[in-house]
Amino acid sequence: MTAQDVDDLEDALLDLDQVAAARILDDAGGGKPSTETLESVVVPALLRIGEAWERGDAALSQLYMSGRLCERLIGSLDVVPVSFRPDQPRIAIGVLDDSHILGKKIVLQMLRSAGYQVRDLGARLSIDDLVDSVRLHDVEVLVVSVLMLRSALEISRLRERLARPGPAPTLVVGGAPFRFDPSLAGEVGADYVGNNASDILPIMAQIERARR
Repeated sequence: MTAQDVDDLEDALLDLDQVAAARILDDAGGGKPSTETLESVVVPALLRIGEAWERGDAALSQLYMSGRLCERLIGSLDVVPVSFRPDQPRIAIGVLDDSHILGKKIVLQMLRSAGYQVRDLGARLSIDDLVDSVRLHDVEVLVVSVLMLRSALEISRLRERLARPGPAPTLVVGGAPFRFDPSLAGEVGADYVGNNASDILPIMAQIERARR
């Protein structure tokens, strides 16, 4: 996997060329997509396209369709679940405001492959949606993914809503804005932040230790 792979995938996604994108991922992953390929090639390419859209250099349709193409491509990622963990917290994951679910899918697959039962709340969720789901399902750990800064800033309002009434769930956040600004997670009131999908398992280990 090289920087050229990221460049090539970005070009293929902007051209909406699924065949070329699949070939690039196959070559980068040695014939089979892996979590490492997704994190080192797919995510950087999508981040670049998101930045280009924010600058006005890419169309919203390109941003949207590039994410949808990648969602289809990661369907070939094999996940071999282990036995479910006993006494695990009730976990839910969702995307606030945005429609891009690639990051959520990767995190969800990693959690499930490690034996966690996770409720997938979906995408394009409002703060009301997330709060209602947390209350309805008595969620103890809420994982929130965002793509754009405006969505990340809304997490501070989500934190306030979750704090009343009763105890709030542990709030784990991730997405491009938090990678660009390491202080942002603390500013919006998150308990943990993941810079990469693979961070979720060490984070869950910390959360479970704190619960004992």
